[in-house]
Amino acid sequence: MGPDGHAGSWITDEGRTSTMALTQPEWFGDLDAWWTSAVGDDVARHVEPVGIDDRGRLHVRCSSPAWRTQTRLLAAGMTARINELLDADAKLSGIIVQTIIGLVPQIIRDRWLDIVGEDLADQVEPVSLGAQDQELYTVAASSWARDQAVQRAPQILARIRELIGAQCTITRWFPSTLKPVVVLIAASPSLTGRQAVEDVLLQTWHDAIEAFGIEHTLVLEHGCETQADRFIQEWAASLQLPDGTGPMSFSIPVDTAPRHPDLCLALTRRTDETLPLEEHAAAAGIPLQRCVLV
Repeated sequence: MGPDGHAGSWITDEGRTSTMALTQPEWFGDLDAWWTSAVGDDVARHVEPVGIDDRGRLHVRCSSPAWRTQTRLLAAGMTARINELLDADAKLSGIIVQTIIGLVPQIIRDRWLDIVGEDLADQVEPVSLGAQDQELYTVAASSWARDQAVQRAPQILARIRELIGAQCTITRWFPSTLKPVVVLIAASPSLTGRQAVEDVLLQTWHDAIEAFGIEHTLVLEHGCETQADRFIQEWAASLQLPDGTGPMSFSIPVDTAPRHPDLCLALTRRTDETLPLEEHAAAAGIPLQRCVLV
């Protein structure tokens, strides 16, 4: 928040820097009345309203890349539910998801093992700050690690305050989001059968639940050029539930080296067909599964 009471400059969902001032009308401060009531406690803990721009759009900040994707998918429904709670002169025209999030101080990352303990250091990862940098958001590898971290939260926060000193703003520990299961999908441009693609996606979702548990969200990364890519996006969107659960998908440029997903799934028409995203994944050492769809 800037000294003039505006939210200041920010980076939009499209990645462009903007200097548009965001305002917070008088009704904005009662988040329970219009935000939590509209989106639910779970979303409210991960998605933080920042301000309103001069086009009537609500700008929000999310706790992780997965929640930014989730919020973009649910933005239209969120806007409609919020508008049902607002006065006629305060209606929103949409929701903009900001790319930036509150950064975790580097000293916390450097001393993480000492802060949470050796058994949790590689099981729980600090990812961002929220609620005006008062809440620490983390990602856990399992529900056991999440629950252990919650039990130790008072001690963890005390160590953080001791480490940072009087300028520490972190006062609350937010229960960890479970690490999503990320599957990179390379799809052949010659694939045109929707049902065959959806059958593979459904089996992949089932396998992810069997291997990791139902609490871990399935995230599908895919290209943005083929008909199969569109099938993937529409399939994930069709399974979104009102509370925001269900598989998620988002596209990445075909020439972009992926992050490190749990699996690369190559959907082809021929056994001798090799796809660009598949090659990137192989070079990064990502496990590969190939499905030939005829």
